[in-house]
Amino acid sequence: MVGSWVGYTGGTDPAPTYGSVCARDNTHSEAVKLAFDPAQISYEELMQRLVDDPRVHAPWSDAPPSPPQYRTAVWAQSEAQLEVARRVLADGGKGTIPVLPSSEWFDAEEYHQNFLSEFKDLPDEDDEDNPWGTTNGPGTSMGL
Repeated sequence: MVGSWVGYTGGTDPAPTYGSVCARDNTHSEAVKLAFDPAQISYEELMQRLVDDPRVHAPWSDAPPSPPQYRTAVWAQSEAQLEVARRVLADGGKGTIPVLPSSEWFDAEEYHQNFLSEFKDLPDEDDEDNPWGTTNGPGTSMGL
């Protein structure tokens, strides 16, 4: 991973904050933006890591809907990424995870950045149990 950032996406509020997103006064989701080097890992491989991560759950059709800020989704940056994400998720049994075109990104407040690095018991970037490759970059590493 080149970097990761915590923020908000997928909503209509022109200036979302943690407070407004948690109060459900808009439709933004709390999200993690990942930057990767395609010479090191392909988008398909990155999506496969998402599918293989047991912490990532596909929504069930009979479950009550999650609040918008907690939805599981992928916001792809291109038509090619949309196609790859949909295929990899479907092949991995997580085809109910929405794959959406990217929307405007808003960085979360500074105190949310590097949040996971505050916890010493999490796997670090050299730990084979860490599927995302880093917890100490410019953000967190929990999603795609």
